Amino acid sequence: MIEFVVLIPVVAALLCLLPQLRPRHAEVIALLGALLSSIALLASALLAGDISKTPITGLFGMIRIDALGLLFAAVTSMVALFAFAYSRSYMREEVKEGVFEEKRLGSYYSFMLFFLSSMLLVTMASDLLTTWAALESTTLASVFLISFYDNKESVEAAWKYFIICSLGITIALVGLMILAYGMQQAGVQESFAWENALTNAKAINPLYLKIAFAFIFVGYGTKVGLVPLHVWLPDAHSQAPTPVSALLSGVLLNAALYSILRLYPIAAQTPDALAFISSLFIFFGLISLALASLRLFSQENYKRLLAYSSIENMGIICLGVGIGGPLGMLAALFHMISHSIVKPLAFFMGGAISLLYGTKEISKITGIAQKMPLLGQAFVLVNVGITGSLPFGTFISEIILLAAALATGNYIIAALLVLFTTVAFGSFLLKSSHMAFGPFTSAKLHNFEPDFMMKSAIFGLFILGIIAGLLMPQVLISLINPAISVLLLRGS
Repeated sequence: MIEFVVLIPVVAALLCLLPQLRPRHAEVIALLGALLSSIALLASALLAGDISKTPITGLFGMIRIDALGLLFAAVTSMVALFAFAYSRSYMREEVKEGVFEEKRLGSYYSFMLFFLSSMLLVTMASDLLTTWAALESTTLASVFLISFYDNKESVEAAWKYFIICSLGITIALVGLMILAYGMQQAGVQESFAWENALTNAKAINPLYLKIAFAFIFVGYGTKVGLVPLHVWLPDAHSQAPTPVSALLSGVLLNAALYSILRLYPIAAQTPDALAFISSLFIFFGLISLALASLRLFSQENYKRLLAYSSIENMGIICLGVGIGGPLGMLAALFHMISHSIVKPLAFFMGGAISLLYGTKEISKITGIAQKMPLLGQAFVLVNVGITGSLPFGTFISEIILLAAALATGNYIIAALLVLFTTVAFGSFLLKSSHMAFGPFTSAKLHNFEPDFMMKSAIFGLFILGIIAGLLMPQVLISLINPAISVLLLRGS
């Protein structure tokens, strides 16, 4: 059954390309495809029982999903389901405004489904080479989505994204080849199989491990958007349709991060390699957190603001992995999930507001709370929540990360974490307060009213964020612990 998680979106994508299919029918097929894929994942997990002992396998051994992969796959499916629901209203409104022709909806949903299938395969591949190929296929699928509006800015953003990320993926492949060579030198067969690499990690020359991980980290880190490899990210996120931006930020960055984490327990079995990879995570995490938080103040486009926030949050996650141990890993994975809820929510709310105001420029959007009091207040809550404020889970994850840093004697990291997250909080509070509570201008608003599907996507993610961050964080922690066991090679 696990195969259907990946195959259902592919079949739905092909159906959306049928020439005789009406564009509105593509909406139904796409949403149904995402829903059935999510159901297949849930059913597979429930039927499998304790996957911490026996991973789920399928498709002639090509698919293997353990607790770590299941966590990332579940987040991917969840965010995608909300994005497809949101797309129905958002894309229809843009058709009505003449942004693009309705006949292109079929290709939009088709590439969205291919994108989803590729990201799911990243989390479920049984060998390192298939993971690499799946991550590269996410580039091929998403480049068409980034350039969907077919204007100068979106095409340039798509080309920048394609060239830089393809270069990064190539660098990662070099790292995988070095790792495979090191394994062959150690007498390991089927060197790309993840389980073989894990079992025989101690036999590999530590020098090969460190060189391989450096290449892989830089290569995949390009797709994570870590500084200074991030230059594609603000343009791509700001030029893509809003539902695509939500997937790029809330899911694609996770898929690339997962590809690095998959190798963590292999390299971490050697003390020298563990120290080396931890320093990589901390170094790139710190500079990403620092630069991105400082760039937030200067952003005038709301989607670019969210894009730089994604870089900042990926930096925070990397700090958790770099600090390591159960507490550091808990902070990293808890933050990954929380960010994947709150960031798409911010994109969804910002998208609805931009449709109403006809702009994404922060200076031109004021007085939201005067027109829609509930939305205005929720908008500010979500925006400060992105930076680690209650009532969302980012607050809890940053507190855990701070505790992990202090417990391991990383006092400078703890101080820098507090400093730069405070800067980010101030930026988002200032800008979102201006948008929500600033004086309402006489600018003519567009005749736009969110429909049931858009409201459901926004409200659903908002409630989910409250539950995960405020009401039931312990439940989320219990779901994360088996994934931590995979990373730290401990019994669950």
